[in-house]
Amino acid sequence: MKKLILILALLTMGCNAPVEGSGFWIGDENETFVNASDEHTETYKKWLQAHNDKDIETILSLETDDVRIDLPSGMVISGAEAHAEALSNYFESADPEMNLYWAMPYKGVVNGEVWIIAGQVVTSHALPPNENTVQRMIDAQFKEGKISRVIAYDKTPPPPPAEEEAPAEEGSDEEAPAEE
Repeated sequence: MKKLILILALLTMGCNAPVEGSGFWIGDENETFVNASDEHTETYKKWLQAHNDKDIETILSLETDDVRIDLPSGMVISGAEAHAEALSNYFESADPEMNLYWAMPYKGVVNGEVWIIAGQVVTSHALPPNENTVQRMIDAQFKEGKISRVIAYDKTPPPPPAEEEAPAEEGSDEEAPAEE
């Protein structure tokens, strides 16, 4: 009986333990963060796939009406209507392809804000010589299950290393350089 009471006491104490997060936010010294639900990851994946499908209607359905997009260039897009127009131009001029390679949703313990940080490779299939690839990091905030703010950061990956020419093999038809 004593063991049963001890087990119940430990379970009760464990259920009421405060949630401790990690990290910090300079705007609130008490704020820490924990992992958030993967429902937000799924929403983000749908949002990204809609970009690949060039489906502006779906993109907007996954965003709040007052969405704010901070682009790597410093340009800010405010509101669904402005975002729809910007997307139309972007899809036409860049023909982008986005490939997600990681994502992690997180939630503020104190204020309850939900964000996701995600990385994707974005290739713009514009007419050569303008085709390019960037690594894009995204911080996206969710409100009521929809994306309400996006902050994008781009990094251009370095070119691959040049391949060195292999030396001619012995017995090949290639002539060795003359010695001086």
